[in-house]
Amino acid sequence: MTEPADPARPAVRRVRIERRGGLAGLAVSAEHDFAALSAAQQQALGRVIEAAASDRSARSRGAPPGPAPGADRFSYRLRVEDAAGGEQVIDLPEDAMPSVLESLAKPALP
Repeated sequence: MTEPADPARPAVRRVRIERRGGLAGLAVSAEHDFAALSAAQQQALGRVIEAAASDRSARSRGAPPGPAPGADRFSYRLRVEDAAGGEQVIDLPEDAMPSVLESLAKPALP
């Protein structure tokens, strides 16, 4: 899968992943071209985008939001840029972030 399943949605061009929180509270971010992601990462990103769309739809019908993240946990913000220049922002708690995408935002240690 090289893009989300919705044919009406423009193809994903780039993703910026920001990781915040944790014990030290340091923010880490990384930006990646969609084409440079592995097939597993592309598929996971597509699932996250689809789940975010479903979640927005459920909230518009009055469903309660998911659980808030706990102390010292990570949270993630994905900024997904499409080929038309549009941007979608998706906020995820640590337990909802696929590990294959989580690895893209881990800091490089010396």
